[in-house]
Amino acid sequence: MQVTSVAMFGTAPGHGSALDVLLPDGPCDDQALAHAAAHARTTDTTVESALVSDISEAEQTFESRIFNTGGETPFATHSLAGVAAFLVSRGHLRAGEVGRRTEEGCQWLWTDGRAVEVPFTGPVVDHGIPADPALFGPYDGTPRVSGVGRGFTFLHVTDDPRALPAPDTVRMAELGMTDLTLFRWDPEEREVLARVFAPGFGLPQDPGCLPAAAALGLMSLFLTGDGSTPVTVRQVIPHGTESVLRCTGSVRGGAAQVQVTSQVWVDEEDTDSDREVSER
Repeated sequence: MQVTSVAMFGTAPGHGSALDVLLPDGPCDDQALAHAAAHARTTDTTVESALVSDISEAEQTFESRIFNTGGETPFATHSLAGVAAFLVSRGHLRAGEVGRRTEEGCQWLWTDGRAVEVPFTGPVVDHGIPADPALFGPYDGTPRVSGVGRGFTFLHVTDDPRALPAPDTVRMAELGMTDLTLFRWDPEEREVLARVFAPGFGLPQDPGCLPAAAALGLMSLFLTGDGSTPVTVRQVIPHGTESVLRCTGSVRGGAAQVQVTSQVWVDEEDTDSDREVSER
């Protein structure tokens, strides 16, 4: 099985959100699934592992199954850009529109193997929620749920979110919260500095999340009233990892369209990790 490291959304290789793309030498059978799960459990350098199957050159599409340290996860939008850029950079698919097939349909994006443009379209989600003192006590601001099609929980803060304490994940679970993003807005630079916690998605801290960036792009549109001028979303964690995503968008009749653009860095060489995975 070929394993390729992909750095999503950073300004250079080694930055941003780390993803391993796994390409089986044969069919995507039970053995391939077991290898992918074992790899995801034991790697400490990536956030998720994506097992790719059913690549269609004619349709410009692929399928993938996503694994992290907790096992397989149904949440694949996080890895979408990295897998698509990998397939184009390796010549499995052509540069241009690429789609990930699911039972619900196909999620499309554009990539030339390095740059990615990911559209998000859906109903506007935006409303306040109660500020539970046990969870939100360490922070200022009022929490909101916002997003394109589905909501994420946000808290607008004045401090650098890297300097703030992590939320109580036990309390988050008790409240049924999958995620919480602390963000600071700089109106002069049109820039969002965000720290994304997503324990409900198997990611204690998410260094680069496309749908969260789209939601932040939507929120900045509400703050500025201007969706045509790009807003830069910097998703950070305290130890220096940083994803940079740029958002433009519009809202009409309760429906939002947000486009997120960024970079993806694919390792130059693949490695055969069959033996390593089998021995673990």
